[in-house]
Amino acid sequence: YILVDKLDDVVVITIRRPAQMNALTDRVTDEILSVLQEYADDDAVSGFVIVGYGTRAFCAGADIGRFPEMLGDSAASAQYARDCSRLLVYIDQMKKPVVAAVNGMALGGGAELAMRCHALVASPKAVFQFPEITLGILPGIGGLIIPYRKWPQAAAKFTTMLARGDRMSAKEAFSLGVVSALEEEYEALVQLAAAKARELKDAVPPVLPAALDIPAEAVGDQEAAAMDGTPLSKEAVAIILEAVRAGVKAPSVAEALDVGYEAFGKIAATAAAKEGINSFLAGKKPDFGGM
Repeated sequence: YILVDKLDDVVVITIRRPAQMNALTDRVTDEILSVLQEYADDDAVSGFVIVGYGTRAFCAGADIGRFPEMLGDSAASAQYARDCSRLLVYIDQMKKPVVAAVNGMALGGGAELAMRCHALVASPKAVFQFPEITLGILPGIGGLIIPYRKWPQAAAKFTTMLARGDRMSAKEAFSLGVVSALEEEYEALVQLAAAKARELKDAVPPVLPAALDIPAEAVGDQEAAAMDGTPLSKEAVAIILEAVRAGVKAPSVAEALDVGYEAFGKIAATAAAKEGINSFLAGKKPDFGGM
C-alpha cells in the first residue's frame, strides 16, 4: 500500500490507497515503519518524505472497521491506541528527518501522522482536521498532545479542532507556523519536502518540551456543537478537554501521550462512541441527544 522512490539521497514514501483516500490501516503503518527502519542507518540517505498518492488526500485518517469490536472496552481501546502509535513513536526518536508533503486532506490519523513528522510543507489546497468528535471519539495516537507541544502558539486553534471538528487550512497552518512552506504543484511539493529533509540532515528538531506554558483560555470550555452547529456529545467533549489539560501539565512527553491513550480508552466506553461509530458504519447521522 505504499510506493518507495528515491530523489537522490531522500527516500520518498507515497501512501497509495486512492480509493480510500490513502487511509491508514495497521498494514500501511507497518509498511511505512519498515521503510524507515530499513534506511535508518544508511549513510547514503539524508532523510525521508511522506506524501499521499494523487492530489485529493494526504491521508484521510484511520480505517475504523476495527473500532466496533472495541467499543465498551476501555482497556482494549487504550491498548489499541498504543499499538497504533508504533510508527509515530519511532519517528519521535529518529536521527534522520521525516518531512510530510501534505498534498491534500489530512484528517484524523492522517493529521496526526503529518504533525508527527519533523517538518511539514503543504499544498495551498490542503486542509487539516480532527473530525473524530463528530463520531463521538477522539484522535488517540497523539493528536491531543503533540500539536500543543510543537506549536503552543496555535493552542487555541487546536482546541477548537479537537472539541468542535474545526478545519485548519494550509494557509492558516502556514501563518501559525505549523507548515513551513506552501507549493501547489504536486511534484514541486515533493521536491520542496526533499529539500527540507536535506536542510534538516544532522539537525533533526530536538526532543519535544517536557513542560508547557499555555494560557488557560487556550484550552477553555467549548460548546458541545460542531463547526456547523450540529450538536455533539457533552461527555465526549469534556473527555477531550480534560485530557488536553492533563496532557499539557504532564511532566514528560511519554506521560502526556499515555494521557491520550487512556482518554481514547475512556471515550470508547461511552454511549456517544457507540452511537457515532455505529451510525457512521450504517451511513446515517449520529444523534448525540442527551449524551
